Amino acid sequence: MSFFRSLPLSLLSVLTLAHAQKGPDHSDIHPLDTYFVTAGLDGKTAFDLAQGTSILAGDELRRRAAATLGATLADTAGVSGTYFGPGSSRPIIRGLGGERVRMLDNGVGSLDASSISPDHGVSVEPLLVERIEVLRGPATLLYGSSAVGGVVNVIDNRIPSAAPTTPFSGLAELRYESAAHERTGIVSALAGNATTAIQVNGLRTETDDVAIPGYADPADPIHYGTLTNSARTTKNASIGVTRFGALGHLGVAFNAYDSFYGVPVGEPISIDLKQRRVDLRGELTQPFAGFKNAKFCFGLADYTHAEIDTSTGRTNTTFDNQAHEGRVELVQKNLGALSGTIGYQTTRSDFAAVGAEVVTPPSLTTSHALFALESYKLSPALSLEFGARYEWQRIQLGTVADDLAAYPGYAARSGEKRTDHGLSFSTGAVYYPAKDFSIGLSLSASQRLLVAQELFSHGPHGGTGAYEIGSAGLDRESSLGAELTLRRRAGFVTGSVGAFVNRFTDFVFEQRDARRYYAEATGTFKAYPARTAEAWLPIYQFIAKDAVFYGAEAEVQFHLIDRSDQRLHLALLADTVRAEQTTDNEPLPRIPAARVGVGFAYTQLRWSLGAEARHTFRQTRFGPEETETAGHTLIGAHASYHVAAFAGTRVGLELFARAENLTNADARLATSFLKDIAPLPGRSFTLGARLSF
Repeated sequence: MSFFRSLPLSLLSVLTLAHAQKGPDHSDIHPLDTYFVTAGLDGKTAFDLAQGTSILAGDELRRRAAATLGATLADTAGVSGTYFGPGSSRPIIRGLGGERVRMLDNGVGSLDASSISPDHGVSVEPLLVERIEVLRGPATLLYGSSAVGGVVNVIDNRIPSAAPTTPFSGLAELRYESAAHERTGIVSALAGNATTAIQVNGLRTETDDVAIPGYADPADPIHYGTLTNSARTTKNASIGVTRFGALGHLGVAFNAYDSFYGVPVGEPISIDLKQRRVDLRGELTQPFAGFKNAKFCFGLADYTHAEIDTSTGRTNTTFDNQAHEGRVELVQKNLGALSGTIGYQTTRSDFAAVGAEVVTPPSLTTSHALFALESYKLSPALSLEFGARYEWQRIQLGTVADDLAAYPGYAARSGEKRTDHGLSFSTGAVYYPAKDFSIGLSLSASQRLLVAQELFSHGPHGGTGAYEIGSAGLDRESSLGAELTLRRRAGFVTGSVGAFVNRFTDFVFEQRDARRYYAEATGTFKAYPARTAEAWLPIYQFIAKDAVFYGAEAEVQFHLIDRSDQRLHLALLADTVRAEQTTDNEPLPRIPAARVGVGFAYTQLRWSLGAEARHTFRQTRFGPEETETAGHTLIGAHASYHVAAFAGTRVGLELFARAENLTNADARLATSFLKDIAPLPGRSFTLGARLSF
């Protein structure tokens, strides 16, 4: 039923976009082509892409920025989050997450362990981000077979991309949030001239345990009003330098990211996460051979996180990932109506886990890929897109010297190698039926190569409170996808609406074993029911079954007033996704419920005011061993005031305030492993000041 609850609003959005031709002149409104999309064809905007795309930037990003990417993108159509407490929430796109959504840091993988488990945080700080691009659907194959669900590309300024226009500029910000008593300080500064730019960024955040409405677990009414073990501390610092010349530019940056946060599971676990990362990025802007420019980027990261028993302070398990990723993109010279990009990508990940609760054997994963994405303009009203990607991957298990014997059942597989190949294709069309309208159609056939965790996991995982088992016999995952999107970029009504379907063969997911559990004291598997006094873990095993995902989403804005000194915009949001195994005709686990939302934003000279309400329907379709998730409504408001620049200077001051969950609703996400014991934060107020210079 959830699909049909939000369908009327989606249909209304389509009719509104198609027929809203009258009204005042708003020809200066171009929200869909303000930014060029870097994760796509060169020079393309969201308005010109065949697949669904959202861009979060500017004032809207600063208002919505939260502790995690999942929370930051919570009001974006088609995007939900894993929510493993306030310290960890990875984006889910159209019901797909984990290894099916690529997290990019300035076009290069995040090089962490966030895709392995929902309790692992993404090593990106949203409060230091300049823009977030969300590309939905399988046509994002430029960035890997793991992008079958979509791409989240986070773009910041730590490597300056353009020469500064003034010798020195920057900002400083202080903010306080009431629900977790969050204290955050931010400093960012840019210095340089026409040939050299230096960027320095710094952030520190401290919080207490977050306030929640009622009991964390209503079935076990002990902790009231506070989500125990949910405090976090985050520190992030970076320095980057770019040199600009006649041939192009070259930049390098060093980034240090530390986060210590609690995981509110049954046994209190804290995660001490550290990443040290070096990035190199450059562009050759002079044409050569058959290309008009060349872009390359490279990231090298040393990532580690320790899962600590909060009660004793002892480290249970340490995860380590030494990884790098590089890519080269060659942008072709236009050959008449043909344009495009070809490229090469290489990735290496040396992953290991050591400790009492080891889930996955040490493994070395290397991959190489060739890709191309071409666009052919048949006429001013119609352009076609074609893409292809070939990927090769090898996974090599560790040796006995790496203490492989500590992993149950894998000592005999010391040094084992597994090699896979994948080939993916996409095609699309963008049709412009009238001025400021576009219709995008995208079709794709993708093959996703499985990762070591899905194949070789076999052990208890304290962070998720489960015993996880991989299946080495699983084959690659295949999918066929289609998407139709209608957009309008200017006029009284702007925005986009779309529908999609994605059919998988051998869809890999974790399913709970309903017959047995893992007894921690004896280290054995036993048949249910579990003994009351016994410490035990549920068993989740990776299996493969055919599946289908389909749904719709809409983001529509009504520009009620739009003058240079006054603006009033009304926004509507709706999304829904339905996912089920076609093998057994059963719903898949942890699928987001349908949502509808409405909001307004009013600006007048230096003032900005707004409010929004988002309703999430009940999730009545759930996988085996899951339960129904109740619906909820979240209401928020925001305000800001820009103080006039100080006389004779460029120094400006902005004061801002934000309120969330004003009704103190008990909100739980169907996508969260912890929905029964970890609701979203309760009523909160944020106050802050931002000084620019």
